[in-house]
Amino acid sequence: MPLLLIACGDSDGNGNTNNEPLDPIIGTWVLVNEEIVGGDWGNSCRKCFMENDAGSPDTFVFTSSEVTKTVWECKNDGSLCTELTVYGPGNWENIGSNIYEIEGEPLQVTFIGDNQMQTPFEDKDIVQTWERQ
Repeated sequence: MPLLLIACGDSDGNGNTNNEPLDPIIGTWVLVNEEIVGGDWGNSCRKCFMENDAGSPDTFVFTSSEVTKTVWECKNDGSLCTELTVYGPGNWENIGSNIYEIEGEPLQVTFIGDNQMQTPFEDKDIVQTWERQ
């Protein structure tokens, strides 16, 4: 009796049909913390991510080839410094060693498990923590 083999396509719903591993940065990331590690930031604006902030937390949305970032900035009292600003969509590329290039600019990423990542900001004076949604 002949053996019948049926091949099925392997798709993950994100267009990955050739068994290439998905990049860990693909998804929607929300800013959950921002820590000043250098420099004098005094009364400057900060990202909106605290519970009572007037703006919403920043988001990064990475698809397989594009990224869009939304940004709100707040004063220390939680009121807005700037309204919503949207960057992108723009192209991104994983250039290795957890360095991503977004529209020609490098972004160093440190992944913490499957659901968090940290990125430096403002010449590494600020470390931002992002959580996958």
